[in-house]
Amino acid sequence: MLRPDTGLPSFSGGPLVPVATYLLVIVVLAGLVTISPGASPPPVLGMIWGVFLVALTAGALSIESVSPRSLLPPVRTLGPVVGVVAAFWGLYNLVAVALAMGGISGFEASLSRTAAHPLLYLAALFSSLLFTAVPEEFLFRPYLQQKFTRLAGGTTLRAVLSGIGLAAALFALFHLPRWFLASGHGVNKALAGRLLGLALMGLAYGSVYALSGNLWLVALFHASMNYPPLLVTVTVPSELHLVVSVLENTVMVSLVYLTLRLSGHDSTPFTASQRGMSASTGE
Repeated sequence: MLRPDTGLPSFSGGPLVPVATYLLVIVVLAGLVTISPGASPPPVLGMIWGVFLVALTAGALSIESVSPRSLLPPVRTLGPVVGVVAAFWGLYNLVAVALAMGGISGFEASLSRTAAHPLLYLAALFSSLLFTAVPEEFLFRPYLQQKFTRLAGGTTLRAVLSGIGLAAALFALFHLPRWFLASGHGVNKALAGRLLGLALMGLAYGSVYALSGNLWLVALFHASMNYPPLLVTVTVPSELHLVVSVLENTVMVSLVYLTLRLSGHDSTPFTASQRGMSASTGE
């Protein structure tokens, strides 16, 4: 079963709790980026950051009277999660290989670094999943997105879309410290494109979570998008980044939607089991 049997939590805190949590995250992130402005932080610093995010989110949920453990999907959902993500990347690789064999510019019929060094790839993917994707998604989806959904009115479609949109906007802004402090970029056209791409990614992750309610699923998509498991070498021209991003995210959300429909789940966001409301609030 892909979607856990839980409902939307009843948060007891007001709007200041998520605002204060998010601002603290930005301040700490800016400090860490200042300390280590390189393209990739040292592994120890990355681990500290991941632990900090999880601890901060758990603390905010405790203030909201929500059990953090209640938001973690059961282990039995890991099988379907891996299956959905594997299906996505299997389809992606089929298209990439076909384009490479067809001689399309940007797609080379040669083994990628992932295919050439699978063990190194798996190590990088696991590290990204454990210390980046899970901590970030734990903050943005089970907490911030659901909190905003609750503040916007609960399980109505309008409220769910509001939660997805607000969390996606904050997810995009979350990357600004690295853009300004680590990369040294300024306010320009490239920044607008970067924020738009991140917002689209946030909308996709938020939609996947709204449909499935599964943290493992959205985190594994997040980690694998950071480290795409492509078999052939793919170099997307900069002018096509936005188009490719739209296609990737559309296919991702559509695949999750179809999987839920074909498996007999109600595909309406967060309505599969409102009976699980008390379990998700820890009451």
